[in-house]
Amino acid sequence: MKSRTQKAFLNMSTSLLAQIATIVCGLITPRLILTNFGSTYNGVTASATQFLNMLNILTLGITGATRVALYKPLAENDNLGVSRLMKASKIYMRKVALCVVAMATVLCAVYPLIAENDLSWSENAALIAIVSIGSFTKYFFGLNNTLLLQAAQSTYISNIGEIFSVVINTISVAILVNVKASIYTVKLGSSIIYLIIPLLISLYIHKKFSLTNKCEPDNSGINGRKSVALHSVANMIHDNVDLITLTFFVSSKMISVYTVYYTVVSRIKTLLRVFTSGMEAAFGDMWVKKEYKTLSDSFRTYEYMMFTLTALIFSCVGVLLLPFVRVYTIDVTDVNYILPLFAILITIAEGIHCIRQPYMTLIYATGCYRQTQWVAIAEATINLVISLTLVSVMGISGVIVGTLVSNAFCTVMFIWYTSKNILNRALHKVFLRVLWLLGCVGITVFFSNLISSYVTFEVAWIGWITQCTIVFGISIISTLIMSILFYGKDFLSLLNFGLRVIKKEK
Repeated sequence: MKSRTQKAFLNMSTSLLAQIATIVCGLITPRLILTNFGSTYNGVTASATQFLNMLNILTLGITGATRVALYKPLAENDNLGVSRLMKASKIYMRKVALCVVAMATVLCAVYPLIAENDLSWSENAALIAIVSIGSFTKYFFGLNNTLLLQAAQSTYISNIGEIFSVVINTISVAILVNVKASIYTVKLGSSIIYLIIPLLISLYIHKKFSLTNKCEPDNSGINGRKSVALHSVANMIHDNVDLITLTFFVSSKMISVYTVYYTVVSRIKTLLRVFTSGMEAAFGDMWVKKEYKTLSDSFRTYEYMMFTLTALIFSCVGVLLLPFVRVYTIDVTDVNYILPLFAILITIAEGIHCIRQPYMTLIYATGCYRQTQWVAIAEATINLVISLTLVSVMGISGVIVGTLVSNAFCTVMFIWYTSKNILNRALHKVFLRVLWLLGCVGITVFFSNLISSYVTFEVAWIGWITQCTIVFGISIISTLIMSILFYGKDFLSLLNFGLRVIKKEK
């Protein structure tokens, strides 16, 4: 049986590989579709997918609340308790799957009548029906199985399944396109691939967990979804309010400027989130087993790791984001993409969001959704009010100020709550970590700018890559020195974690 250390490492490493596979294949597959079938087919499938994704609102709070409810019976090896919770979740998710069928039916009937394209009614309807297979699969058994694997600290299983799915799908699309198959065959092939992997995972779960369907469903997880849903809504607002606000208040060209910067920073933020993969379940397991000392020690190492990664990565972003945009948009002259203030604000805003990840993970792991729901509501309100107030005055920088302030508020509140109610530790310890992080960033920025004052980097990719290498090297050295000087114990704990993983792998 794998230890928590091994599971945490496997979850993080496979999550990172899944992100990389998704990014790479996500660039290849759409281009194959576009270049071989044109924009119309791609547009129809994108619209259908977007409409079907609206059904995600029906699951808000369900997965989080059920996952927290599963920690206790899993820790106690209570198969009946796990089976009852999973049965309740399965019943609910299959109702959502039926909603997918209903939505797809309506789309097949109505979309061809209102769509402005050259496809016939049957061609539009056939594409929508094929695309809906994937959404049906997701809710009928895919999401439920992923939920159990997350709670059991076995996210690596679903990550491996995701990697195989996206890679095999890309290969399948390439082969079918090469043999001149129709778009319907290509899309049907993708749907079948995304159906097979969840089926295999379902067989693995059936063998691994010995679940029984001959039991009464336990709705305690589903009944606790309201507080979890509020957190989910707040996260949705964080991810979408800026772009929605800008759509109504600024030109399309300025929205393009925003998306260039945000795409870069959001991808980096997503990669950093990889390191939270599996930690929630591990902390939840420690919490229900009342291993408070282990939880405190493990969280301290995890907290140090996230602060270190944030300092390392976002100090580089602070220096390199503007030069990247300058090279990326070198041939674009219809709008000014070089906005230093905006670059600084978006870097700080998303850096703060990464800092709060450890505390948010701990709150979710211990099931403290209800106790912190007011923070989620306040965060969303602050973001909306400030963004709507400042967008007319500051443009795209105004919405980022709203994001920055709301992120800072939520981060401070989560730090306060976890320190007082879960970890029972003094707040000044986190305050010192923040000062340490600022010191690491300050050193990197100072020496990077000092070098830039003597060395001129070419405004081309080779110049940016050269600058990137130098800045990253400075960031690693400064962070390493600062770690040894101020957080030697945490640094050694993180090294020991890596060594334990390596020894057990051998």
